Amino acid sequence: MAEELSGKSVGELKAIMRDMRVSPAGCIEKGDMVKKILQAKEKLAQEAKNRKKGEPFVENRSGFRSIIMETDPKPELLVFVFHGFGANADNLADIGTALLRTGKVREKKVRFVFTYAPMEMGDNSYAWWPFDFQDLMQRMFTVGVPGLFTGPKPSEFAKTVQSVKEFVAEEVKRFGLPMSKVVLSGFSQGSMLATELSLKYFTPGALMIYSGCLYCDEWKEKAKERKGMKVVQFHGQQDMVLPYQQAVMLNQALKAANCDASFFSFGGGHTIPQNGIEKMDEVLTSLASESCSV
Repeated sequence: MAEELSGKSVGELKAIMRDMRVSPAGCIEKGDMVKKILQAKEKLAQEAKNRKKGEPFVENRSGFRSIIMETDPKPELLVFVFHGFGANADNLADIGTALLRTGKVREKKVRFVFTYAPMEMGDNSYAWWPFDFQDLMQRMFTVGVPGLFTGPKPSEFAKTVQSVKEFVAEEVKRFGLPMSKVVLSGFSQGSMLATELSLKYFTPGALMIYSGCLYCDEWKEKAKERKGMKVVQFHGQQDMVLPYQQAVMLNQALKAANCDASFFSFGGGHTIPQNGIEKMDEVLTSLASESCSV
C-alpha cells in the first residue's frame, strides 16, 4: 500500500486525503502525506473491525459524503438512497435502520448508501440542484400540471447527474457487482436524480421512486430503452409539493415503454408511507435472493 501511494502525484494524494477528510497540515514532504493516509486507513480498518453489524458510519468517496449501513463488508446488494431538496442523508437513514432491525433484508449481504447532495443550503440542508418553488407555483397556474417541468433545466442538474453517475459507477466497480444487484432510489428531488440515472446511464435491478414526477420530457423516449426494468413508485394523493398527476404521468410513460412499473398511491402528502418502506424490504430481499445476471 505504501509503495502504491508513493507512486502517486502530490495532487492525487491530496485528493485521497480530501476524500478521507484528512488534513494535509504539517505535511512538508510527499512521504508525510503517505504516512498520514496510511495512519488514517489503519484507523478506519480498526473502526470497521469494531463496528457492529448494520451500525451506521460516514464515508467520503468521489467528493460525496454518505451515511453507510451494511450487514457485510462484501455486499451482494448495493442500495443508493438520495434525499430530497432542502433535506439531508440523515432524513432517510432511518429507513436503513428500520430495515436492518426488522426487515427480511437484514439476513442478506446488503449495503445502504445514503448520500448527501453537493449543494449546501445552510442549517444542515442540501440540494442536488437549484429548485425554485415560487416559479413552480406560478407555472401551476400558467401552464398547468402537465407542463410543470417542461423547458430547460438548471445547469447544475447536468453537473450533479454526471458527478453522481461517476460515484455510483465507482462504487459498483469497487464491490464487483453487476447492475442487477444495484438499486437506485430517492425521495422527491432525489427520486428525479435516481430516475435520470436509471433511464440514461444505468439499468439497475430496481428503481424505487418516492414522491417523484416526470421531470424530464425526454424520459418518455429513454424509458423505451429500459424494457422490463423494475420500477416501484409511491405517491401521496394529497401531495402539495409535487402534484399527484405528475406522478401518474411518469408512471404512464414508464408503462408505455414496457417497463415493469408498479404504482402505489396513498392518502397522504409529500412523504414516504410505512408500506413504502415495507415494499422496499420486499424488493431488496427478492433481488438479493436472485442469482446474479449482468
